[in-house]
Amino acid sequence: MYFDTHCHLSIFNDISSTISKAKINSVSYILAVSMYYADNWNVLNLAKQYPEVIPALGIHPIDVPNLSNIEEQLETIDNLILANEVGTIGEIGLDRYFVKEKVYWEKQETILRHFLDFAVRNNLVVNLHGKYAEKGLFDILARYNLKFVVIHWFAGSPELIKEGISRGYYFSITPEVIYGDRMQRLVNLVPINHLLSESDGPVKYKGDRPFIGEPALMKDVIQEIAHIKQQEIEEVEQILFNTAQNIFLNE
Repeated sequence: MYFDTHCHLSIFNDISSTISKAKINSVSYILAVSMYYADNWNVLNLAKQYPEVIPALGIHPIDVPNLSNIEEQLETIDNLILANEVGTIGEIGLDRYFVKEKVYWEKQETILRHFLDFAVRNNLVVNLHGKYAEKGLFDILARYNLKFVVIHWFAGSPELIKEGISRGYYFSITPEVIYGDRMQRLVNLVPINHLLSESDGPVKYKGDRPFIGEPALMKDVIQEIAHIKQQEIEEVEQILFNTAQNIFLNE
């Protein structure tokens, strides 16, 4: 059994086919993270339609330039989370790669702190993005006592990875691990019981043969993790699935 712990399911062209293919490939659950503000409602609808889908609501840092009334929009999402008993806030965080205009960086931090405060008050999981802003993200996280911190597709330094491990953070591994030194290094450094698998679909992966990320690829991700860790595939599969269940399903 597999668990995709980070997928932009609502922006796939053929969502039904993507879920069907995932089920054929033994993917039991897909954490559907919100990308844009309006995406939160789409994610909730998918979770109501498909039992395999677990919703995560929030505001991605790259959406900050598009927001018009931040306080009102944050309150709306807070209410959506509470009304629908959503257990994970995501995808939230900081971004200095896609959003290069410094005028938006402070707003990103304001939104991040809002959601971290909300997560602490309501005992919620946070699913985080920090592209080119890893140090700043970790500096802010250090001030919070959070239930579970899941860092998605982390690309920070080995020193930051070790800091995250010492804090008890979890790191989700994308299909980049199949071909990329950076993701392979992350797997090497992080203990097996703090690793998760994700597609970040429908992002495009490069490698020798470019491909689209999707939940059905979780088997390939697990196989590569097992190879790097020099452990049996079935053992790694079970460990990562149990970890994801404990975080996102409270089982």
